[in-house]
Order: sequence, then C-alpha cells, then structure tokens
Amino acid sequence: MARRRSAGSSAIKPQKPYRLRRWRMDTPTGPAYLFTCGRLGREKSKNLAVPDDLVHRWVLGLRGSNTAIVSLLGRKPDGTSEYSFNSFCGGCDTEAERGNRQTFQEWLETHHNSLGILVREHPTTDYGPIHLDTLNVVAGDIRGLNSQRYTVTIVDSGGETRTGEVCGHIGTKEDSSSNV
Repeated sequence: MARRRSAGSSAIKPQKPYRLRRWRMDTPTGPAYLFTCGRLGREKSKNLAVPDDLVHRWVLGLRGSNTAIVSLLGRKPDGTSEYSFNSFCGGCDTEAERGNRQTFQEWLETHHNSLGILVREHPTTDYGPIHLDTLNVVAGDIRGLNSQRYTVTIVDSGGETRTGEVCGHIGTKEDSSSNV
C-alpha cells in the first residue's frame, strides 16, 4: 500500500507517520481497514514549529490510496490550537489564529492536489475525553468514507489516546498482520 507521489514531489522522500497503526473493522461486506497516527511533525517535537518539508514527507508516507484524513486535532488543554505548529490552520481556528494561512485542506490541494486527499475535521481537546455526540459523528464519517472506498487515516496529537477512543467506539481491532 505504498503512497503515490504528487506532481513536483519526486525529490521528497516519504516518511512513515508517527505511531502509524492499522486497524480492522468488520463490515457487512467483509473486513475494512483504517489507520491511526500522530499529527504531522509529531515525531520531531511535541511543541515546535513543523516545517512544510516534513509535512510533505508525512503526506507522502500515508498508506493506501483515495485517502481521507479524519482529524481529531483541535485544542491543547491550555486552549492553543493543535494546528499552531504548522504553516496552515484548522477549520476550528479563530480568525486571529488563521491570519492569512490556508486551511489544512487548502494546503493539501495546493501542494498535493493530484493525491485528492479529503480532510474531515472533528476538533477535540488533547488529553480530554471525546463527547459521545462527537464520537458518533466521527464513526458515521468513517463508515461513510469506508463505503466510498476511501483509505481512512485518523489523526490526533500523539496517535494513541483520542484515535484509540474512536477505534474502540467503532469496534475496531488493531491489525498487526501487516507491517505498516
């Protein structure tokens, strides 16, 4: 399940996302798989700015094709945007936080348009539980994307806590049969 490269990215070496894990979800039509991982640049630092070249490598390191990113990135417990580390912003960022920055979806369309990556944002708070209503919406999104044959990658800050909560809610099991 290697990632295809976008135009102009031939010199960029893909990098496996931080804590990338594969999960199996049973569906009426058979097993489906999804991935979880930590946010872009998380493998380098918890709280430093993430250069775009690292984000390009992260994008190219995603698994599968027809990719949809389900982002749980929202706020740190102190209220800081989890997108503040990047040159782009999140859809839930305030006007002041956004400034003139593109959203993550716009950034992907600018730099990796040929990959056709779809971003679905469900802002949550790092280290906090996800509200049941949000879990249900995220679960519906994942099932819908799966039925449309998207390869779903769920992202939170560290790639474990909130992504694990979602995976537990939708009844997935970690699949170690594949070396991701």
